[in-house]
Amino acid sequence: MILKRTLTLLLLLACSTTLFAQDYKANVKQSFSTYYKYLVAGEFEKSMDYLPPAIFAVVPRAQMVTALKSVMTNPEIQIRLTSFEIKEILDKRKIDTANYVKIRYVGGITMKMKGDSTETVQERENRLNATKTALENSFGSGNVGLELKTETFTVTTTKNSWGISKNGITDWKFVLVDPSQRLILEKILPKEIIEESLN
Repeated sequence: MILKRTLTLLLLLACSTTLFAQDYKANVKQSFSTYYKYLVAGEFEKSMDYLPPAIFAVVPRAQMVTALKSVMTNPEIQIRLTSFEIKEILDKRKIDTANYVKIRYVGGITMKMKGDSTETVQERENRLNATKTALENSFGSGNVGLELKTETFTVTTTKNSWGISKNGITDWKFVLVDPSQRLILEKILPKEIIEESLN
C-alpha cells in the first residue's frame, strides 16, 4: 500500500513538473507572438511593453518608438515585417535573480527602394542586382528574393532572441541578439548569455 502511494505521488509530481514546463514555454510563445504581431502591425508603442525596462535606460522609450517609425515610414525605402515562425524555445535557465530562455525564430521582411524615374532599363537592372548582392552578403544568397515587376525584395532571416522573466513563468520581456548592439546587450543580459550568443 505504501509503495502504491509513493508511486502515485511520484507520478503526479512528474506530471505536474511536465505541465509546469509546458506552461512557461506556452507563455513565452504567446508573449513573443504578441510582441512580434505589434511590430508587424506598426504598433511600436505597444511593442515596447515587451522589452526589458533596463533597455530604456540606454535608449529612452519615446526615442526608440520614434526611431522605429522613422525607419518604417522612410519615403526612400519601404520596409515591412511580414511574418515570423518560432522554430525552437529552449529550456529556461536561472542566472542571479532572473530566468532566461532562448528563442530561435524565422522572420520575413519586404523592402522596396525608391528608384530614379530617369534611369534607363540597364541602370534599373544594375541597381536591383547591386542591391540584391548587398542583401545576399548580409543575409545569405538563399534568403533573398526579388520580384522584378514591383522591385520588391523579400528577405528571410533566422534570428535568436532571449526571453527574460523574474518568476520564470509569466511577464516575459524580449531582447533580440544583434552583434552590432553589444553595448546595449551588456546592460541587459548576463555576461555568459552574451558570450554564448555572440561567439
